[in-house]
Amino acid sequence: MKKLLCCALFAIASCSIVSAQEKGEMYVGGILGVSTSSFGADDTSISNTYFRFAPEFGYFVRDNLRVGGLLGYSIAPLEGRTTHTLTIGPNVAYYVKVCDRIYYVPEVGLGFAYASFDGTSGYGLATEFKFGAFEYRHSEKWSLALNLMSLDYTTLSFSGENATSNEVNFQLGISPTVGVKFYF
Repeated sequence: MKKLLCCALFAIASCSIVSAQEKGEMYVGGILGVSTSSFGADDTSISNTYFRFAPEFGYFVRDNLRVGGLLGYSIAPLEGRTTHTLTIGPNVAYYVKVCDRIYYVPEVGLGFAYASFDGTSGYGLATEFKFGAFEYRHSEKWSLALNLMSLDYTTLSFSGENATSNEVNFQLGISPTVGVKFYF
């Protein structure tokens, strides 16, 4: 009897009415990303764990076309040195319905970047193209976002030094991000 009741509740929750991403709809949400990397050569081994937290807001200017803003913070400790990175900027995404509740959501973002480590700080530009992003609309108000593949480019100029750091990251399911969105 308990199994039948649990199955019935799950079926009712899964069948809630889901609206499409319509003009005027808004959401607040955020993503959380964690990735690890390691490198070993001869007798040396280096490992790194990278954390990212990014709250975001989005507004649908047309059906299935969203503009938004993102404020991202990441921290990467490596061999006693910690790098802090802050990015802020707008993004644009288009929602393509794959099936009943699943959407393919390619997204492009551009923003200001700040990074600091060992008392040195740098300012620059960060871009991101998410071409492996999906969203599952569980209900009219809640969704789960998953990004499996993205192409990132960041350029930083560090103060006090004549150095520029250019970084290109291609993520292929190695460091996915998961987010939750609340629509209103």
